[in-house]
Amino acid sequence: MRVRKVSLDVRQFALPCPRRGSIELHSGYGAPPMSGQEIHMAIQRRRQREFDDYTPEKKMSWVFEAGPYEFHISGRADGITENPVQIEEIKTAFDVEELWRKLRADDNHPYIWQLRTYGYFHYKETGRIPFLNLHLVSSRNFKSMDLRVELDIAHYELWLALRLDELVEETKVKEKLFKARQKMAEEMSFPFATPRPGQRELIEGIEAQVADEHPLLVQAPTGLGKTVGVLYPNLKDSLSRGQKTVYVTPKNSQHIVAEEAVEKLQEQGSKIRSLTLTAKSKMCLKAETLCNPGYCEFAREYYTKLAEHDLVNKLSKKRTLTQEKLVEMGKEFEVCPFELSVEAIERADVVIGDYNYAFAPRSLLGRLSEPLLEAGEKPNLVIDEAHNLPSRAQDYFSPSLSVQELDILEGDFTKLPPTFSLQAGSLIRKAKSLIQEYGEDGGSRKVDIDIEPFLDHERSIRALTTEYLESETEIITRDPMLRLMNLWSDFIAALEYSGPEFFTTYQNSRFTEMLKVTCCDASEQLKIAYKQFKNVVAFSATLKPFTYYQELLGFDLEKSKTLEFQSPFKPENRQLMIIPQISTKLSDRVVSSGKVAEVISRVTRVKAGNYIALFPSFEFLAQVEKQLQVPHLRVLRQERDMKQLDVQIYLEELKAANEPILLLGVQGGVFSEGVDFPGDMLIGAFVIGPALPSFDFEREQIRTYFDGRYGKENGFNYTYVYPAMAKAIQSAGRVIRSETDKGVIILMDSRFLNPVYAEAMPQGWFKESPRELVSQKILADIETFWKNSEVPCS
Repeated sequence: MRVRKVSLDVRQFALPCPRRGSIELHSGYGAPPMSGQEIHMAIQRRRQREFDDYTPEKKMSWVFEAGPYEFHISGRADGITENPVQIEEIKTAFDVEELWRKLRADDNHPYIWQLRTYGYFHYKETGRIPFLNLHLVSSRNFKSMDLRVELDIAHYELWLALRLDELVEETKVKEKLFKARQKMAEEMSFPFATPRPGQRELIEGIEAQVADEHPLLVQAPTGLGKTVGVLYPNLKDSLSRGQKTVYVTPKNSQHIVAEEAVEKLQEQGSKIRSLTLTAKSKMCLKAETLCNPGYCEFAREYYTKLAEHDLVNKLSKKRTLTQEKLVEMGKEFEVCPFELSVEAIERADVVIGDYNYAFAPRSLLGRLSEPLLEAGEKPNLVIDEAHNLPSRAQDYFSPSLSVQELDILEGDFTKLPPTFSLQAGSLIRKAKSLIQEYGEDGGSRKVDIDIEPFLDHERSIRALTTEYLESETEIITRDPMLRLMNLWSDFIAALEYSGPEFFTTYQNSRFTEMLKVTCCDASEQLKIAYKQFKNVVAFSATLKPFTYYQELLGFDLEKSKTLEFQSPFKPENRQLMIIPQISTKLSDRVVSSGKVAEVISRVTRVKAGNYIALFPSFEFLAQVEKQLQVPHLRVLRQERDMKQLDVQIYLEELKAANEPILLLGVQGGVFSEGVDFPGDMLIGAFVIGPALPSFDFEREQIRTYFDGRYGKENGFNYTYVYPAMAKAIQSAGRVIRSETDKGVIILMDSRFLNPVYAEAMPQGWFKESPRELVSQKILADIETFWKNSEVPCS
């Protein structure tokens, strides 16, 4: 029998057998805390000065044979000295004394097994048992404590035999899954007997990309069936290699489209398993998402319950894992539903989730991209609505601290017992003063932030938070103490970002006073994520100009490929017009608001039905609404920060069609992207101007960066034009969602005729020039369009 090589990191290998412990910062499971890296390096540098024979990051490995497998275990010990031989692991914690007590009381902790494993490697190589030391350091005050760890060879080898038995069984399960995936790939067929026009070409284009291993951008309009057309070839490829496909979207609400595509494949007989990741806050069974065993019974002894109830295998028997099923299992076994979903990643064939799971600073990237068995193989990544990713990724790396947010927190602290509210109030006042110190020179400006005072204040916040959590005080929903801790920690972490794409500002306006870290361009961060996947396909109805998106998505211009498809629907089903006589520039809006209202009123009178008008801002929406004369329509207005329930109520009213409705909203908002209005839910859309971002201090600094990196000829377009056109085109796409839909789309503003703006428009909107869309007799042309449609004009 051929011996199979299986490679594991020491962190994956050196675990209690069976699993034991709770979900907490220093459980020893999962990725190490990022906050300790600088302390590690500082200690290693000091050790090198103290000891001539000290070696940091010492590579150590050993091969264990068990059953039909060779387990190749490797890792890097934090430091080793040769005379006498001592192997050291460095661990950091805010409360180092608490960690020291925890490790001293728990001889079965993963940290201890990791250190013992390095010691055992040395023993196998030399025949000598080294000294083992856990060096614990406080991130609060850098106080250090040492814990000697004993390596009893007989005891270790008893554990080793149990752990290898576990690994043999785990690997057999993985091999079975590996072969099952390959078989699924062979048997998987496209779920529709006749692909839609363009869909076959889409599938073939992706199959070619998969063979070449080049990143691919696909612009495909609604109606092409792009979701299943993209997912099917990617999944077939990843399964053929025994791996999974990861499918990410900008919003949780858009998961359903991918889930429906998976269901179609399952209905064809495919046995693929799907997992939908949902935000921890939506799955948490407690008032606050605090993963602390002292507070949460679902975190307490989580790993023990996971092993005792064989929950990983129970999860793998579910064909489809959704929020509802995971929450149900979490309640039944008193374990965290979100962590259960993370456990299920390895055995899922397709994982559906939000962008942040793959791209945010605290992502699940390592779990999502971990290959199954074959170390050289990797999963595939599919990015839906990819035009959203550049701005979303920039936001991930652009936290801020504002006086206004701290004011809100200060008010919320009054809900806490006086012992804590008084101390927290003092911390808030100090935090605000740290921000306001940068405003001495007046208005908004770039600043260099001295991190030390912020680190000192973080230690004070952490100290109070620790005292708070150890008290009998009840944790409340949106607990202000935890919000302050998270807000401050995120900002401190962002101050460590470096590179020309990052800058820090003090900003002061009538709305806010704040310090902000701004990421102009997240392409370098995105590239890091892509390296964890074999193939990457990004698709949307809005990905032009391709060069702009290739660059900001972090795709190599020479290696990446692009595909564009035209709408499969008949062009005569759509009346697309540009009205250039109306200016929606900020300086012209007071004058033009009445003209916009008149166009909406007159066009909607031609044919009764539901219409949507999408504006560049809520302010302009309000100006136009005041002048609307539409007694023939019921007006619904999008509100800022609408709750999902209210959005759904609006959609149900449009669907019911009890009376004609005009829905007023904003471009880039909840009604302009990721929402379908099939059939008669909408028969017309007004896109009122390209929604250019505000010309403010921060945006102009971003423009300066783009001027330098991508050329002055592109700086303005990258900063303002192309992001605005993505919103405009998405807005226009709300009307025609199926081959039977008919409707009018009216774009108001002369800038839509500008070649730079037109460059972002999809194929099929015009033949030679956008001027073809300008009408000299607007109402007459609209009347003719409706008369020529299947449904006669009312």
